[in-house]
Order: sequence, then C-alpha cells, then structure tokens
Amino acid sequence: GSLTARQAAAEALLVGSAAANQYSAPAGLLELREEVSRLYARLYPGDAYDPASEVVICTSGQESLNAALRACVSEQVSRGGRDGVIVFEPYFPFTQGALDNAPAVMQPVRTHAPGFAIDAAALRAAVTPRTGTVLLNSPHNPTGHVASEAELAAVAEVCVEHDLLAVSDEVYEHAVFGEGCRHRRLCDVPGMRGRTITVSSAGKLFSLTGWRVAWALAPARLATAVASAHTNLTYSAPTPLQAGIAAALREEDGSFGGVAQLFGANFELLATALREHRGLTVCDAQGGYFLVADAGVPDIDFVRSLAAECGVVCTPMSVFYADQDQSESCTLVRFTICKSREHIQRACAALAGRRGRRERVAGTLEM
Repeated sequence: GSLTARQAAAEALLVGSAAANQYSAPAGLLELREEVSRLYARLYPGDAYDPASEVVICTSGQESLNAALRACVSEQVSRGGRDGVIVFEPYFPFTQGALDNAPAVMQPVRTHAPGFAIDAAALRAAVTPRTGTVLLNSPHNPTGHVASEAELAAVAEVCVEHDLLAVSDEVYEHAVFGEGCRHRRLCDVPGMRGRTITVSSAGKLFSLTGWRVAWALAPARLATAVASAHTNLTYSAPTPLQAGIAAALREEDGSFGGVAQLFGANFELLATALREHRGLTVCDAQGGYFLVADAGVPDIDFVRSLAAECGVVCTPMSVFYADQDQSESCTLVRFTICKSREHIQRACAALAGRRGRRERVAGTLEM
C-alpha cells in the first residue's frame, strides 16, 4: 500500500490535532474532497466536480454503492414508483444486498463469455415501466471486461431516452491493461453528467483495502442524497485515514504504482498456465483484478477437484448470477490476479504439478 498514505495517517493519529481523531463532516474531510476533485480533473480533463457539493467520502466502495443506489432509487420512486435497477450479469454478489437495502428490484441483463460485452438490444429489451436506474461496473468484477465507447453510448442512449439514472462502479479504473484499451467514464458521455453517480475506492487505488475509504461523484442534488444515505449508514469514514489518502492523492501522477502493468503481466502468466497445464479456455479481459476461464465441467466440481489436486483455489462463477438455473449449468471459474508476482508464479508452478515442499505443507494457494 501507499507509503505516503500510511505515513500521513500515522502522523494524523499520533501528532495531529484533536480533531484528526474525531468524526469528520459526514461528506468527508474537505482536504480529501478537494484532492479527489483535483485528481479527476487531471485524469479526465474537461470537467471538474465541486468538492463542496459534488464529492462525498464514504466508508468503502461497498458503502458508496449502497448509498448511490439508495439515492437513485429514492429519487426515481418519488417520481413514479420506478424501483427497478438494471444489473449486468455476471455481477458482484454483494450487489443484491445493496439493492435490498435501497430497496430495489433487480432487472438482470445477461452478458456472455468469452467477451462479456453489453448487448444493446438486450439492454433495451430489459427496460420496463418499473425501471429507474442502470448499474454499470467497468472495469468489471468478475470478468475483467472494460466497457467500450460504443457500449457506454448504448447505455447512455437508453438512460436518456427513458430518463433513467445511472450508478457507475469504477473502483478498478486504475487497473486497465488491455492493449490499446483505456478506462472511459459513463458520466463523460453526452447527456450523462447530470444523471450519473460515479463510485471509486481509495482502498483499490492504493492497495489499502483494509482502510475502507472511498467516494462518490455526482451532480449536487444526487450527491446530497448520497451524503444523506451515507450519514445513516456509517456517518463518516475514518478521519486519520482520510488524511492519509488526501496526502497520497496529492502526490499521485496517475500511474498508481504500476498496478495495471503488474496485473496485466499476472493475467498473461496465469492464463498461459491454465491453458497449457489444465486445458482451460481463458476469457478475454482488459482490466480489473480477475481472470475468468471455462473449465468445461460444472464449476463447483472443478473448484473442488483443482483444490484437491494442486492446492489452487478459485471461485465458481455460478455465485455471480441471479438465475439459479445458471448455477446448475455454469462451467466458468474466476481466479484472482491482484497478487504479487511471486504468488502468481507459485500458483502457476502448482498448476503444472511442481509445488514445492513448503507449498504442500502450507496447503492451498487462494486465487
């Protein structure tokens, strides 16, 4: 994790003012909100979020997602009972809990291996009179798909046509590694700035996931609603850790410690091992923290057999779908690439049947 962030947080904890260890304002430390605004102005020139009214600091990306969905659903329900939220499958499993908390009804739209691209026709067909919000995640968990300009345009077209709001979960924005690929924001598509809440995470950006500091960017009326939801959820993020993140953002040049390059190389190493030693079909990915592969057999069976045979543990993809029928037929599995190079190399050796004595004694390699 960021040394600058850790040193600044330690200073706030040990030698900072008394206020540094008390609640911050619910919307977050102003210095952090200002640094978030400056970061995005540098990364995405042409637009800036007002730190006083359009940036809300939350306690984790998960809480940001909960607060953002609650804000959107509340507004849409008040305007006509539209509590439906379009979610692209497969999806982050905690999404269902966030929808329950909103409360909202999931309207899933399936994407398919190996590319997991958004089908514009399927998206359009999913819209009903109940639909009020679209939830987008790019780079995507679990598939690693990065939404293209055309896909974002399709989402925007549907949102504008049906007056939908959007929550754009972009916590992996710094981890795009596909050749010629870059992260694009939904809020930058014409017509979307005033209807999109963008969520990101300092824990992901600086490899400090235990800190649980994140933010939401939104037009003022939606940011106010996010702040209200956040206040009722956790009130404020940890104050000294906010100070640490502000210091790290102040120094950040946009490279984020070379994480994208590390994860891209990890993806290629692991993909090669899975193809050559286990015969898996690896799905395309352009970013994020994960690799999805087709095992050709039921996912649960493969996960159990792989762990037993070589100690490498992966996740069955059936847990990322709403449709229970998918759980019975899914042959996809997810591996993690947000690990050290040494960890990935050890996993590749295990997949090839070359586990050393230490690995055999230690048991499993969680991927």
